[in-house]
Amino acid sequence: MKYKILSDSSSDVTQAFFAGETAFEYGVVPMSINGPGGLSYLDLDPTPARYFVEKPREIKGQWSSSCPSPAAYLKEMQGAEEIFVVTISSRLSASYSTACMAADMARAENPDVKIHVVDSKSASSGMALMVFKLAELCREGLPFEEIVEKIEEFRKGHTLYFLIGSLETLVSAGRMNRVVGMMATMLNIHPLCGEDGDGNIKVYQKVRGMTQALNRMVEMVGERGETLGRHLVISQCNNPEDAEMLSKACQRRYQFAKISVLEMRGLASFYAGDRGLILAY
Repeated sequence: MKYKILSDSSSDVTQAFFAGETAFEYGVVPMSINGPGGLSYLDLDPTPARYFVEKPREIKGQWSSSCPSPAAYLKEMQGAEEIFVVTISSRLSASYSTACMAADMARAENPDVKIHVVDSKSASSGMALMVFKLAELCREGLPFEEIVEKIEEFRKGHTLYFLIGSLETLVSAGRMNRVVGMMATMLNIHPLCGEDGDGNIKVYQKVRGMTQALNRMVEMVGERGETLGRHLVISQCNNPEDAEMLSKACQRRYQFAKISVLEMRGLASFYAGDRGLILAY
């Protein structure tokens, strides 16, 4: 097949989503979730997201994640003439670097292959937006260079917000002070976070109570970024009810052309936590 789209498993778009697609091939390169005592789990389909929420609760200790190796990317790069790879923000993981290494290795093996690696500066539903855009461009049969230009321009204009469902994993992974995490949980405080425009995570606001947090999240959509005619993607972890509420509220209030609701994959669930929500547009 001429085109191939790849993403690491930080994106919430599974391979099943494009089953039967004829314009391009889609593949996912799994991230790893690592636990105490040398435990390591690949974020593979069809492992349910709740598995990566429950395991850190069951097995106490230090948990973390790691990116795919160059060899893992290289294996998935075989068999296509033009390849587009979407990775989690390079500010959050080395996935972009290892994908670039794999691209150099693939070009050394086959000088005719064309590969472009996109640093999404995002994750989860933000990456899903870029995968969906690449799918649209490949279906149009555009030249490789034009697709590269369009996807890089598209990447610059996206906005992502997320609502942490549980702070347990962030504390366990060493990304939040344990005392701060305990106090926030006791006080029912939910951090409203997002990307800062350069792929870093920024805490925009801390809201007490889930209902207020959801209402504030809807308001924030209108405060940053264009919504008219855009595609809104909402990812949820064990929380379809609140995802549906967000979808309907944004549909009433804004002029999105399309709204999609996805289930988070393992990596996004691991960090967003049980009942976490991530939206991008």
